[in-house]
Amino acid sequence: MGRNPITRHSSWYDNQLVTDEGEKILSAIDDWAIKKLREHHLVWSGWGPRVALPDIRTPLGSDWGVRVVEDEDWPKLRLFFLSLLWRAAASSRREFSDVRLSADDVERLRVMVLEGNVEPKLFYPVQLIQISTIGQINNQTPFIDKKKIPAVEGVTEHEVPIVRFYFDGLVAHFDMRSEQEIKDSEAKSLYLGSEHSLTIPTISYEASFQKQNLEAIMAEAENLAGRR
Repeated sequence: MGRNPITRHSSWYDNQLVTDEGEKILSAIDDWAIKKLREHHLVWSGWGPRVALPDIRTPLGSDWGVRVVEDEDWPKLRLFFLSLLWRAAASSRREFSDVRLSADDVERLRVMVLEGNVEPKLFYPVQLIQISTIGQINNQTPFIDKKKIPAVEGVTEHEVPIVRFYFDGLVAHFDMRSEQEIKDSEAKSLYLGSEHSLTIPTISYEASFQKQNLEAIMAEAENLAGRR
């Protein structure tokens, strides 16, 4: 945002981040994860000819829905997402400049990924949200944001700081609160790897923040290109 539009022919990959041995570790995590994501139709590339998710519970007339997916390997998938967070926070590429974590947290993430350890589960827990209809394919670099949590019985409306990742129709929110704050919250059952049963909110592409944000970024880039 605020920069000239450029083309990335492959990815946001940072080839200065790890050694050859580190690359083998990350490649193994990535290869396993993409198969798991496609197996459960968590990314658009796993949908085949479908244009909408078939297994969601959608309130009548609503763009929002929910799906419940069972798998014993959710902790291992959490490792993949922790590796994404570490890569973004440790990278010196300007595209990741918005993701700034404390040095202690970055080191802790590095060791967790290196050792294949996903504990404690309330350290940057991950919640997944799916885009339930096919939209314009894009991969957006992550950024820090705030998520509004609506009021429920006994809890007032409040905001939670998150790191937001998006790729191939899947949104991942990393909760940035302290482990103690999350322990006292009501939503930890939605976090990836907490239980074998994972509840995933869904929203149609047409009503999604992703669509609105992408259109705004594209319009801004076109204006900048036109003025220069």
